[in-house]
Amino acid sequence: MVSDEKLDVLFFASGYCVAQSRIVNPGGGWGWRRFYAVWVLIKHPVMGVILFDGGYNLSFNIATKAWPDRLYRWVTPVVVTDSDSAVSILKREGISPVDVKYFVISHFHADHICALNDFPNAELICSKKGYEEVARLDGFAAVRKGILKRLIPVDFEKRVLFLEDISITHIDNDSQLTFFVPFGQDLLQFVDLPGHARGMFGFYVKTSDGEILYGTDASWESDMFLNGILPSPVVRLFIDSWPEYMETNRKLLLFLRNNPGTQILFTHCSRTLKYVRFPVENRII
Repeated sequence: MVSDEKLDVLFFASGYCVAQSRIVNPGGGWGWRRFYAVWVLIKHPVMGVILFDGGYNLSFNIATKAWPDRLYRWVTPVVVTDSDSAVSILKREGISPVDVKYFVISHFHADHICALNDFPNAELICSKKGYEEVARLDGFAAVRKGILKRLIPVDFEKRVLFLEDISITHIDNDSQLTFFVPFGQDLLQFVDLPGHARGMFGFYVKTSDGEILYGTDASWESDMFLNGILPSPVVRLFIDSWPEYMETNRKLLLFLRNNPGTQILFTHCSRTLKYVRFPVENRII
C-alpha cells in the first residue's frame, strides 16, 4: 500500500466529553464514560509538521454559550483546561504554532476542530463534501449535525485545500475502500470513511510500530467493531448516514481480514489511549 519509509506518528489527547457507556455497547452496563478527544501529530519528510484533528480547547465553552449551540454542551458535557489544548501540548514538545504546515480535518465535529484558530498559518485540508455541509447549515440544523459555526476561522476559505483536489485516488480491490494520496506521494494516505459525518476520512500509514489505519469516528471502540457490536440505535439521530456507517464498517473489516498486520485505531477507543503521549490520570474508559 505504501513505500518502505516510515513516518513519525504521535498520539495526544485534548480534553474529553462525558456520555453514557451504553452508547458504545448497548449490551454493556450502565455508567458514564469519558470520550477523549484524540488527535495526531505526523512528521512528514515532504509535507512537514501535520496535525490530524486537534481535540478540544476552551473555545468550545465560548462557542456553546448561546442558543442553540448550547445544546451541544448539554448533550456532551466537555472537560478541558488551557494546558490540555493542542497548542499548549505542542509547545511542550518544542513545536511552535507556526511550525505546523497542515491542519487536517477528519470531519467538522467540535472535538476535532476546536484548535483551528490556534494555528493561523497552517493550510487546512478537509473534504469538499464536509465543508459544503458546514457552509450550508446554520442554527439547530448545524448543531444536530455536530457543527459549531463559531469554531470555523473567518479566513477558512482562503486557507483550505480540498482533499479531492490535491489527491490521486485509488480503490482497494478487496475492501473497496477509497484511498486519497495527497500531493502524489504515498507515505500518508487518507481513507474515505463516510457515515458518521459528511465527508469523514481517516488515514493509513507505516510507522516503526507497524501499519496503522486510523478510522477516526467510524467506530468508538475497536473491540466492539471487531466483534460486530453496533452502537446504540439512538446515534442514528445524529450521524450523517446509517447505511453508509454500516457499509464503512463492512469495508474496514474486509480490509483488516486481508491485511491482518494492520492495527486499526479509532479516536475514542481504549486501545488508542495506550498510544497517547502525555499522562492522563484516572481514565474512565
